[in-house]
Amino acid sequence: MEALIFDTHRGTSHDGEGLRTTFFFQGCPLRCKWCHNPEGIPPEPYIKWDARKCIGCHTCVKVCPGKFLEFTEKGLGIDRARCSRCGICAKRCPSKALQISARVWTVDELTAYALKDKHFYDAFNGGVTFSGGEAALHVPFIIEAAKQLHAAGVNTALDTSGYCSPEVFEPVFLSFDCVLFDIKTADNDLHKKFTGTGNEPVLKNLDRLVLKKRNGEYTGELWIRTPIVPNATDTEENILSIAKIVKTRRDTIGRWELCAFNNMCKDKYRSLGLEWEYMETDLLPDIRMRELLQIAEKEIGGGVPVVSTGLTAKERIMIEKDTFG
Repeated sequence: MEALIFDTHRGTSHDGEGLRTTFFFQGCPLRCKWCHNPEGIPPEPYIKWDARKCIGCHTCVKVCPGKFLEFTEKGLGIDRARCSRCGICAKRCPSKALQISARVWTVDELTAYALKDKHFYDAFNGGVTFSGGEAALHVPFIIEAAKQLHAAGVNTALDTSGYCSPEVFEPVFLSFDCVLFDIKTADNDLHKKFTGTGNEPVLKNLDRLVLKKRNGEYTGELWIRTPIVPNATDTEENILSIAKIVKTRRDTIGRWELCAFNNMCKDKYRSLGLEWEYMETDLLPDIRMRELLQIAEKEIGGGVPVVSTGLTAKERIMIEKDTFG
């Protein structure tokens, strides 16, 4: 059993409880305008080029079977519409400036890799998180992987957009100890504007999971996550509308995370040759995040912890001062 995984992060502390290893699965049904993992959106991996590593030897151009590569004044041009992603250019690149953005993993390989850090999971109440892209596109791989990790005594979490059919979603979320469930906006039109799809399947799947918890059929954790993106989801109206959803389901929700917009992925877009409308967008101001937290807490009225995650502008300034003096 195999699946495409485009990244792994060891020692994460923001993808569930405790210290964790996160696996990022290829493919996503949404097209979020602010996505910080653009390489994980299409079902197939990208060829990515890092100008900082390129030595200008033109080996990639010479070995490309279809002649889809050429150097221009702006650097390496890739005809992505015709590129077959055979990977020959990346294999032959002497400086590793060209790479395939994802590779095939087996379930046994994933389990073995994750178990390298089991002593850290045990010591810091952590585990393994499946993210993406959208990990729920890889059924039954993730169900079998979660089963093997459970057998080894490892906690598992699924970070999901919630956008999939109920026939897929139900057996998937029942396989995990915690579901990190995205609600980007409660407004269907805004959801379609920012992600390319409506949110009706998302909200229906949320209620399926809520019902399972109320009936005692799902005993794991349910966390809600909302990306806080400047000029998109960072409005009082959006937070209030999602807070109402959380409030009426607070008997089943263990936590609501407001996840600060991440602009640290600029180089990803450049390496993939992609335009990004948030390229010049700054991090969310710290004071704005605190305001939104207060709005959310007041509307819910208790019962669900509301927390913020990620870097805000104030924290970035503090890091720069600590680093550069």
